[in-house]
Amino acid sequence: MASYRTRLERDLDGWIGQGLVPAENRGAILAQVGEARRLDAATALGIVGGVLAGVAVIALAAANWSDIPRIARFAAILAAFLGVTGAAAWASARGRPIMSQVCLVVAALVFAAAIGLTGQIFDIAGDPQAALRGAGLAAALLAVAGGSPWTAALALVFVGLGEVAGFRLFDSEGPPWPWWMILSAAAGAALALRWRSQPLAHAAGVATTVAVVEAFIRIGATYETGFGPMLAVALVAVALSAGARRARERFAPAAGTLYGGWACAALGSLGAAVSELSEMIGLAPGLQGVPTSMVMLAVSGAVVALGRVDRHGGVTAVGVLGLLGSGAWLLTSLGVGLMTSAAVFAGAALLALAGSLALRGRKRA
Repeated sequence: MASYRTRLERDLDGWIGQGLVPAENRGAILAQVGEARRLDAATALGIVGGVLAGVAVIALAAANWSDIPRIARFAAILAAFLGVTGAAAWASARGRPIMSQVCLVVAALVFAAAIGLTGQIFDIAGDPQAALRGAGLAAALLAVAGGSPWTAALALVFVGLGEVAGFRLFDSEGPPWPWWMILSAAAGAALALRWRSQPLAHAAGVATTVAVVEAFIRIGATYETGFGPMLAVALVAVALSAGARRARERFAPAAGTLYGGWACAALGSLGAAVSELSEMIGLAPGLQGVPTSMVMLAVSGAVVALGRVDRHGGVTAVGVLGLLGSGAWLLTSLGVGLMTSAAVFAGAALLALAGSLALRGRKRA
């Protein structure tokens, strides 16, 4: 996708050719926009090399861990962490943000490794879930201290791994809500907006979707009916996506990315709520999926239309996936065989392609 400056240059050339903008104003207009720094191949390789070097040092220390005295092990961990964080502060003070972010990511990895290695040094039994959550919290603190979106994204990864490590499918004894994942996704989204970071916004959107899926499973194991809780989740997700939609101009591009991620969470949680409602009102098991899929077809179509109005590819893609999933769900609920389903989807595809060609021909004419 072309950058805003590239599109503006192309538009300015067209406006100048039409006499709408004086040619001498072109340079002044572009100077007001500026140009975002792009990572070249050398910088990208440097980033990968820096992170891999940190991982290699951790692996080398772990391989020779038994040959190092206990106090020396602990001192080495502490020295490595302080050294990398000091390097991050030094790079930040000298205007080298990429080097600073790489050092903070390595520092977060060192801290995560240090949790397990320190427990091994002093024979402390630990909980993997608590260790990963602690590593995520430390990475989040490093991210806030250094203003590093990369480290914040790594914090979300650690918290997500902690959720996976402690997750028990359909476990009614655990908490009904995945609070660690929910709060981490919310914090990641807030930092993404503050720093205008699109990669961190992607991570926060994925974390939100994971939290919704986990909440759906836990709600089904905890509550007699999950309609109310899932409807509440859906309404919150809709409100978040609407807020991100309105904030796109102020917090671009992060808000636009969150708009797509939260629209996905809203559509999924709404589908879960409608499914729970169909089960709650006592429909026959073979027909429970019919009203759900019909509602979701209508909602998915509305999401596609909204995505087209906003010219947002992510929201449009969410709506298209919703249409495909709802259609497949409807056919399955009606007991349609695979060959018939294939024929239905093939016919729909041909109609869509024919409509696309007709619209293209009319636009050219």
